[in-house]
Amino acid sequence: MKYLRGPLYLDITAKGMCIVGAALMIFGRGGWFYVGVATVVLGVLFIGASLLATRHLRQRGWDGRKRA
Repeated sequence: MKYLRGPLYLDITAKGMCIVGAALMIFGRGGWFYVGVATVVLGVLFIGASLLATRHLRQRGWDGRKRA
């Protein structure tokens, strides 16, 4: 279970960035809108990294053997 912390932290960070970015896009004025867009884009990239990290972990079972 200790190996699932990395993807979990990436996922939490990504979702938080997307929420903050959306709030900046809604409530921000001027340049803050573009900061919100950039934050959402970074959050989506973090979500992709989290999915890739989880996919890499799923290739092996809990006993360490590689699955077919």
